[in-house]
Amino acid sequence: MATAKPEVFTRKASGLVRVMSPFSAFIYNILTMGLIFPWTYLWAPGALPGGKLVWGILLAMVIEIPIALVYVWLSTALPRSGGDYVFQSRVFGGGTAFTVVMSGYVIWILQWVALSGWLLSYLGFAPLFLGLGATTGSAAMSGLGIWFTTSTGIIITSILNAFVAASILVSGFKNYVRLQTVMIVGTLLAFFTMLFVLFTANPSTSMAHIDSFALAISGVKDFVKTAMDASVAAGIDLNPPFSLMATLLVAPIAWTSLQWATYSAQQNGEIKNARSFQSQMFIIVGSLVVTGLLLAALAWALEKAVGTEFLYVAGAGYWALLEEAKISGFYLWPNIITVALTASPLVVLIIGIGYILNAHQIVHNCYIGMTRVMVAMSLDRLLPEWVSKVDEKRHTPANAHWAYFIASIPVIFLYNLHPGWTGLTLGVTFACGYVFVITCLAGALLPYRAKDVYEASPGAKYTLGGIPMVTVLGALGFLFGTVMLVMFMFDPRLGLVSPLAYGIVFGVLAVSAIWYFFAKNTQKSKGINVDYAFKEIPPE
Repeated sequence: MATAKPEVFTRKASGLVRVMSPFSAFIYNILTMGLIFPWTYLWAPGALPGGKLVWGILLAMVIEIPIALVYVWLSTALPRSGGDYVFQSRVFGGGTAFTVVMSGYVIWILQWVALSGWLLSYLGFAPLFLGLGATTGSAAMSGLGIWFTTSTGIIITSILNAFVAASILVSGFKNYVRLQTVMIVGTLLAFFTMLFVLFTANPSTSMAHIDSFALAISGVKDFVKTAMDASVAAGIDLNPPFSLMATLLVAPIAWTSLQWATYSAQQNGEIKNARSFQSQMFIIVGSLVVTGLLLAALAWALEKAVGTEFLYVAGAGYWALLEEAKISGFYLWPNIITVALTASPLVVLIIGIGYILNAHQIVHNCYIGMTRVMVAMSLDRLLPEWVSKVDEKRHTPANAHWAYFIASIPVIFLYNLHPGWTGLTLGVTFACGYVFVITCLAGALLPYRAKDVYEASPGAKYTLGGIPMVTVLGALGFLFGTVMLVMFMFDPRLGLVSPLAYGIVFGVLAVSAIWYFFAKNTQKSKGINVDYAFKEIPPE
């Protein structure tokens, strides 16, 4: 026997408070999209010869715009924490929403907790100490930099990184908002320093600097010539003709960063003026355009600094695993190349600290977004009630934070010790991608399946030929996102076509579906019909 509707939620208020301004949410999305994410700059040249980095990144930005706009409509209609889960569950019901969001988000984003530690260690601390070792002549500094590239160094860094972030967030979300100011200042300072160094360099002088850096770090002479010769011998074309298809395929890799323009929706219940259409446009679409242009600018600057040929050499080190195209086993990421081009310890320090701050922020956004989704699921009684418990003084879901930290530890070990597991890095883009795609479909159907919610929203007044604009945008976003997903599933150049990848993707989906039906039936045995929850707006 089902109880009355008001008793379906575990409580009448979430306990979360609105402490983040629209500007802070805008900055949050920029940091979440990751100005430091490096793989587009090496993965694309290595796997997609003839593709144009700048145009591929800009294409990804354009493709993401209708998806971002759908989230604006949905966020103003349902300004509650839990984002994608709330949007989908109020349109499709709990079975679809829980299965899609639990699998594609909550479980898969544990991989990004591990990735955050890898970024911090491998792209933050390692280049910092390698650069300081090269510019000061300190072998100890260089040795420490190499340690941060080892499995032991990365695992220790990753666990400490995750623990520190959890501790900060448990102390109160407002403390994260304060820390975020420091993180964005450091990140942008590093990014623009890197742009300046790269834009003021040219291939004729850059090669000598890279040779000097390689000699100082690993004792290798004539590194550039050796790497180029080895690349040619391996059958790599350093001057491939332009390829439109390769350029188009750059977009899914760049989407790894730009798809996160919508991530602030997960904590809508803690953003001031979250129901404002103008605020959400600024937060979501504004952050997307700014980040897309900055990432494209970095691609342009990198190619200008080292030339197209050397970019393919760097890509060969990453994609073809060509040892001669690495320095002490280290891939030639944009920040490593920048460090190699400057003899200034100050510049090395600025870039290193910026990368460290942005890498650390990534584990924060993993916790923030996923704990809010977990709270929303718990309020709907699909996760244990203790998950949604919010500290009355600090207004933070401490239990959810610690649970997510504990769950991340085995994933950190798998990421760094299991052969082939790092090949699933872009699997997060695919898994989270299907969450975005289903949310776009939810947006398209919002005016028809949640009519009252839609008609009360600020976006209801926008139509195109009598059709709700959110329906048009949702259909476009669904189409564009699906094309991206198909590329990830079937094109080996995007790295997801392996039995391990397929097994994990579909295994996680199955586990999530079973979890939902178990949770729903458990509540039903207590006389609670959770379907009632999906017919109402979640508590604020």
